[in-house]
Amino acid sequence: MSAECWVIIVLILAMAVIIMRRSTPRQGIAILPLALVPFGYLIAGPISRWLDGFFPSVSFDLFRVSFTLIALVFACVLFGMLAGSMGGKAARRAYMFLCGGFSVILSIVLIHSIRPF
Repeated sequence: MSAECWVIIVLILAMAVIIMRRSTPRQGIAILPLALVPFGYLIAGPISRWLDGFFPSVSFDLFRVSFTLIALVFACVLFGMLAGSMGGKAARRAYMFLCGGFSVILSIVLIHSIRPF
């Protein structure tokens, strides 16, 4: 799933750059938190290997799942902060629902790849 995460990150960054150049920079910045969950999954591997030496009783997979969930929480907090600067109530709700839904579904897929149910 590492290759897929890199593709997602590159696509989100490309979309952000295109949106920033074509319209307001605020809209381009608003989609950047979508890259936090795949980035959290990617850095979870090396950090988990390092932490596994300090905490041998906790499994390597549990660290990876924890980092993915922490990235999801940070992404959702940033979605909430960025939604406050959007125009109307409907736009804020749509932004929160779509971006939050994407991040939650992606987190479920990534966690399932770490620990199949």
